[in-house]
Amino acid sequence: MLLKRKIPASSIAEVVIALTVIALCFGVASLVFIRSTNVTTKFMDVRKQTMIQSELLKHLYRQDMEEAEWDFEDVQVNTLPDDNSDSLGILEFRSTDDRIIWQQQYVKP
Repeated sequence: MLLKRKIPASSIAEVVIALTVIALCFGVASLVFIRSTNVTTKFMDVRKQTMIQSELLKHLYRQDMEEAEWDFEDVQVNTLPDDNSDSLGILEFRSTDDRIIWQQQYVKP
């Protein structure tokens, strides 16, 4: 029978080493997968940031930040005064989960 045959010690060591290497590879791969799914910066927020920045550059050129109408999906825009300077204002762009996507200072006209 198969079980009555003696197995050389070197083959047992090879099996143990192979299983250890496989387990380590699986463990590292699962850690990488978990870390990549729990990224704090959402990729959609990065896309929204890019859209916001391009619109901000257009309005900075025309210098109409306070009168501008911001039309972004799932983004709330707040105009705040700057505590450090009377001549500056702050535009704050927040996502639906109340995280700040982008914050921009601008010179008041």
